[in-house]
Amino acid sequence: MPKDTRARSTAVREVMAETGLRYNQAALELDRRTGTADGRPSDRAPQQRLQFVPFIFAFTAPADIDRRALAQALADQLHTLRRETTGETYDGRADVVVPARDWEDDPQHPEHVSGILLVRAWAARHWDQPGEWEAVVTDFYDAAKAWLLEQHPAPAGEQPAAMPVGAKEDRALSATAEFTAHTQGPHGTLPDGWQDLIAAQAADAPAAPESSIVMGPITSGGPEKTSAAYDLDTQGDQIVWKPAPSTAKAELPYRVVDASMQGWYRRSGDGLYDADSRHARGLETMTYEDLAATRGPLRPVEPPSTTDSDAVRAALAGAGRKAAASLLVAVFRLTEQDARARRTEGAKSWLLAGREGSHEAASLDRLAWGIGCDLAEKPKRYDADAVEVLVRVIEGWVTGPERYVEVAANLAWLFSGVADEAGGWAAVADQYLQRHARVGAPDHVVEAVQLYLMSQSRSFFA
Repeated sequence: MPKDTRARSTAVREVMAETGLRYNQAALELDRRTGTADGRPSDRAPQQRLQFVPFIFAFTAPADIDRRALAQALADQLHTLRRETTGETYDGRADVVVPARDWEDDPQHPEHVSGILLVRAWAARHWDQPGEWEAVVTDFYDAAKAWLLEQHPAPAGEQPAAMPVGAKEDRALSATAEFTAHTQGPHGTLPDGWQDLIAAQAADAPAAPESSIVMGPITSGGPEKTSAAYDLDTQGDQIVWKPAPSTAKAELPYRVVDASMQGWYRRSGDGLYDADSRHARGLETMTYEDLAATRGPLRPVEPPSTTDSDAVRAALAGAGRKAAASLLVAVFRLTEQDARARRTEGAKSWLLAGREGSHEAASLDRLAWGIGCDLAEKPKRYDADAVEVLVRVIEGWVTGPERYVEVAANLAWLFSGVADEAGGWAAVADQYLQRHARVGAPDHVVEAVQLYLMSQSRSFFA
């Protein structure tokens, strides 16, 4: 076998950095992407093309939820996709359609409804590769499900589900849409070349393969009631939703954290568990039973309690314009404590184990060691009482014996809510954390803090 050229070695290492794969695995992934076995361009190399695949996203949600706000918030989350089986990340955008049909009350769960959204998942992929349609739906579904369960935890026995649909169903639902949301916020700008292609393709896109399968059951009712999947059919311009029997087993936790503070997630297709960064750490895929036996005790990743959420909100609200600095200092102190005494072999951080590969987790870690470390040495910039409360609550989230609470996204959600109620960024950050300030943090640092802390805010950058 010829030796790799310097250019190819560099390209392989870039794939290693992106995916966490070992060198030989990264080399295979590079060859897959470029369509060549020796690193040289191939005339027959498959070309990426921009396309969308539509799928139904079904879930149980609080009855008083704002359908349009939910659709917009979901669309804003689907900007970067991660393929859990390979560690690959790629750009995505989404049109999230609220169909013009009522969300039915869930008789098994008072004050809840069975929600239905149509997601048009846009990506530039090698669509002709076997299984790529289904894989893209799985990537979008995993991201949508993880976000939804963090923001609106489902009742016991209920999990979101996805079902790809064809062009006819997509057009029928879109034609009578109540509302359509598009990815906005800091990721609202489309990648180069996407604008014209989307305009040209959105009205007449090829249908997903007929063999597309349900990624998970659309459940209705508690554990004692048989789950029901829904088949789609079209009669003229009408969509017919008809229940069909399902043999789905009771849902296991989507995410768990093991005794070594390593996070694991349940795969959509076969229900097996993969570890975050498993390739880099040499961790094998396991059944839930094997995982519990070899790496237990396991704790399910769950949302914070109402009591903890209220405590965080009260601490941040009480800190006023010191709220942003107080949160960053609290996170730095916990991260430093972890680095000194609690870090265990295999897991990157006890604060990130709930969803280590997320962009929120990456932001949290980077900001803690950067501006958080700097602010910790400036006691006049933060509220000591607020920091004490935040440290206590967050430490309880990650050390509680019965469950683990994901830290990064939940903090962003709670902070964003406090900021909205206070009147925007200027009300929760001091003058040194404002953009274009004469004295204070550089604009790129301020923007990084805002992109994280205000990522769930209605008054983003206000």
